Amino acid sequence: MTLTLAPLPSLKTDRLILRPQEDVDAPALFAILNDDRAMRFWNRSTIARLAVVEELVREQQAAMAEGQCCYWTLIQSDEAIGSIDLSLIEAGSAELGFLLRPDRWGRGLASEAVGAVVAHALGPLALTRLAAAVQTANRAAARVLEKNGFVCVAERRAAISSGELRDCAFYRLSR
Repeated sequence: MTLTLAPLPSLKTDRLILRPQEDVDAPALFAILNDDRAMRFWNRSTIARLAVVEELVREQQAAMAEGQCCYWTLIQSDEAIGSIDLSLIEAGSAELGFLLRPDRWGRGLASEAVGAVVAHALGPLALTRLAAAVQTANRAAARVLEKNGFVCVAERRAAISSGELRDCAFYRLSR
């Protein structure tokens, strides 16, 4: 099952606007995806060229148009500071992912953004199950999920895109 997502709404929190991802977001996203600190716990290495991120954004927007995913850019004070998404949308479930600029870590912004997306997913999108995976060393991301009602259902070693095995925790939230 794919969803009719167009037009994807902007979501608002006390401090953020989560607006549908746009082409103009590529440079801000590149700054994050090119940062070793931001990418330390991701399943891929840093991205070294803006053109790669521009293509990634185009691919994500095409997938969004097909109802496979939702991508929002996190905006604070008119500045793009991160990204959050629901991907692999199928059979009432989706996978949640989020990424935030390191200079905005530790302020509760990721928890705020995740809360808004969870409410949208379980409300207007009528999804019944959300999943997320984090590397177990990334306690901050795990706390964000736990604050928003996700429960750890498994821990195991998993291969990241480089083929390297990492200890990962798998979370689920069901309506």
